[in-house]
Amino acid sequence: MAEGKPIKLKRDSYLAERGGSAKLVDVICAKCSNRVLLYQKDGVGWLKRCYLNRIVGPEEYAELQNKGLRVETMPYLICQKCKSVIGTPILHKDGRLAFLLRRGTFIRKQNKTVKYR
Repeated sequence: MAEGKPIKLKRDSYLAERGGSAKLVDVICAKCSNRVLLYQKDGVGWLKRCYLNRIVGPEEYAELQNKGLRVETMPYLICQKCKSVIGTPILHKDGRLAFLLRRGTFIRKQNKTVKYR
């Protein structure tokens, strides 16, 4: 997942609305400790959902935003190792597609690769 490549974080209106700070976080399966995805978390607070336009890796999830999906055709966010369901597809009120994360199924860990303010 994005190893060996420089990671460019997104700077857009959503970042500005959340206070202008962002960090990379690893979403890790609570059941088997496998890293499910790398996500750009804007602002502070709980990690409740992962917007498709903020997923950095792996490629199979990062590229979902470019496939013209609708919420009905989106896959579930699943741990590739133990097949646990981590998140369900939703259409957020602002019109962005996201995964609504199921509490207790994942661990959020800050990734030390990039952080800016």
